Amino acid sequence: MAEASPGRKLQELRSRYIAGLPDRMGELRDSWNRLVHVSWNPKALEFMHQGAHKLTGSGATFQFPEISNTARILEDQLQALLAKSDATSTERQQIENSLKALEGAIEEASRASLNTEIAAFVSKADVRKRQAYRIAVIEDDESQAAHLKNWLEQQGYSAETFKDPDTYSQRTDGHVYQLILLDISFPQGALEGIGWLERMKCQSGTNTPVIMMSARSDMVARMRALRAGANIYLTKPIDMGILEKRIHQLLESAPSAKPRVLWVDDDTDLLAYYNAMLSEEGYEVEGLSQPVRVLERIGKFQPDVIVLDHDMPGCQGMELAKVLRQDANYMTIPILFVSASPKSRELLEQHSIAGNDFFQKPLDNELFLSSLHRHLTNAKLIAARINLVSQRKESRSLQNHDYFLTELVDLLARVESDQEDQIHYLIQANVDRQAYLRAQHGARAMAKLNARMEKHFAEQLAAGDSGCALGGGSFLFRITTPAADDGKTCLEHFHHTLNNAAWALENAPDPVTLSLGALTLNHTVDEDKALIEVEKACHKAMQSGSNSLVWQQAPERSPESKLDDRIKELVAEQAFKLYYQPIVNMETDHTVFEAQVRLVGDDNAVYLPWQFLPCLPQSDRGPFYELDRWVIQQAVNSLALLEGKASASHSVCIKLSSPMVDVERLLTLLSTTMRSARIRGERRIYLALSCPTVLKDVPKAKKIVNLVREMGCGLIIEHVDTAAASAELLKELNSVDFVKLVPTLGASAQQTPVLEDLLHQLKVALNSSQKIVVTGVEDAKALSWFWERGIRNFQGYFIQEPKGAMSYEL
Repeated sequence: MAEASPGRKLQELRSRYIAGLPDRMGELRDSWNRLVHVSWNPKALEFMHQGAHKLTGSGATFQFPEISNTARILEDQLQALLAKSDATSTERQQIENSLKALEGAIEEASRASLNTEIAAFVSKADVRKRQAYRIAVIEDDESQAAHLKNWLEQQGYSAETFKDPDTYSQRTDGHVYQLILLDISFPQGALEGIGWLERMKCQSGTNTPVIMMSARSDMVARMRALRAGANIYLTKPIDMGILEKRIHQLLESAPSAKPRVLWVDDDTDLLAYYNAMLSEEGYEVEGLSQPVRVLERIGKFQPDVIVLDHDMPGCQGMELAKVLRQDANYMTIPILFVSASPKSRELLEQHSIAGNDFFQKPLDNELFLSSLHRHLTNAKLIAARINLVSQRKESRSLQNHDYFLTELVDLLARVESDQEDQIHYLIQANVDRQAYLRAQHGARAMAKLNARMEKHFAEQLAAGDSGCALGGGSFLFRITTPAADDGKTCLEHFHHTLNNAAWALENAPDPVTLSLGALTLNHTVDEDKALIEVEKACHKAMQSGSNSLVWQQAPERSPESKLDDRIKELVAEQAFKLYYQPIVNMETDHTVFEAQVRLVGDDNAVYLPWQFLPCLPQSDRGPFYELDRWVIQQAVNSLALLEGKASASHSVCIKLSSPMVDVERLLTLLSTTMRSARIRGERRIYLALSCPTVLKDVPKAKKIVNLVREMGCGLIIEHVDTAAASAELLKELNSVDFVKLVPTLGASAQQTPVLEDLLHQLKVALNSSQKIVVTGVEDAKALSWFWERGIRNFQGYFIQEPKGAMSYEL
């Protein structure tokens, strides 16, 4: 059967859309009748809002602009009611009028002529060029998704639709997409698309461009989408002409981002063959027949994966792998070994954190390509995990982004109680004319410049300062100066320090400069406000001209009360909030989210436990009992609210501050709360106890361990140090799932024989190295040291509010 013409496909989709309009209108009318005549139900109201939102975005797409216009009015009216318990008589009449107007627009559409075929023409040359691009459409409106898929295929692209972000994340076919078209609103939430994009960009380190689509045209939605990592924001109904230009801008004008493979083999004929094979599969390949030059070529080529012949003159592949493992820049590069000798497999060891594999010559091409793809994907995940659990890449480098933000939160929490002899500044630095430089010199040249800047900036920071790279020529810094110094002079000096290296791109005559935005930090801003304000200041600096500085002072808080009084008021109101810090297994998907309690004010100021614990009221069972009760209830409920894949795979760790005698009483509450929340499965809840606290009452601890086991929960002993009593305690308890080392033990790559001995004792006591958790890892080299000793569980600095963290996927 002949395939339908592109215009005919569009016509069929338009006809299907028109046929479905009465049902859509019926659902809106039924929901409204239930709201008015039965009960004011928030779920029914949200359902109506979602239905109006979809019509707003789809009407004009199928050439019915009046449907979009009337649906938008209804959507805005419903949006205003979402936060209300009921509607006034005036508001009800307005919605009734809007429903009638929408019914009229739909009736008019149903009577529309369906005989006009929608033309679409793309040259055969463009179609052939675009066939290499795969585009994912994440859209829950089936008509919209089908229309976009058909249109993209007319343009020559390969397209696939997904009903929501989770469906996209759970795909198993291993396909790589060069672009994502992402809706902003899904049944899971009005801004679910933005939340998912934030998590995807942060966790997997992906650079896949994203076009965000939404019927919302407000600036809040636009800014949140762009800050989450969207490249372009388009309002629905989509103007297909603009969409075509934006896709061309992101894909066809962008430099190639093919995975890079360095293949080292002394057989030049085989190298030529491997080069041709991988190039045909879309890889960028460089062959090297002189193994002694491999380090030089790695530095210049920056491969994503290395393939080594195991047996080469003057150099064994395994020896070379060990050398690469010692460098933080190359430790996450997968290494695949090939050899004509089957005995070489027996020598294979775990030398790359991202994994190794072995293949015997002659290669099974299909098997090799499958392994290559799998290891490249795993390497991205491992690199993202390292960023989550370590402070920085190397001992003399800028901090990882998550660690920098966590430290910023801590600083803002204590800045009010600090002595007034220091001033703290948050600074954002951006390379001027970034888009022009990238277009003129390419992404690779910009990446090399970014790396040189990172190294230089790390060397220039004073002992009390810190910084992180945001990517794309953007950096964040926090600097501290004496209060007696002139702020303007200090900031201008720092600006000069960043620019004094006379930055330039290779073979480019014009100098590269940075513009800075600076914000004075005080207790009136939380981390989100601080980041937004410093970003605005930096943007102003870049607009005012290259190499500029804009300094913004934070507003002063009105002196209505002192810090201690405010904290006491918030404690009395139980203004607590749970945040989660994951314990990540670097090899598997297993993650335990450790619940951490914070005190949060109406102005979003965050207070840490050391600030509010002394203000807890005394009771018959001590000051911590009621707080521990609150933590148990909130942590279990947050786990119970999860849906989908996360509901079965995530676990929560609950830390209790009460003495052992009260912990036993709290277990009854934990058991009751778990039953009420219907938590299913073993080890969904872990109880964390401090080693020093347990040592004070070991008999009681043994009883608690038995009770925890009977409840189906897990047990974590934390704050384990090199004292002999720690290992002896674990032997006596004899039933521990994890032990967490004190942070100081993970903070340096210069590990000691005492630490070696502790790890050995813990492995014997636990009968496994997989049960040891390292915290406070300073850099990737320190992580590598623990990795070589079988440690796979690390806890880093990635802390979020419950909804974001509990939806976290590596």
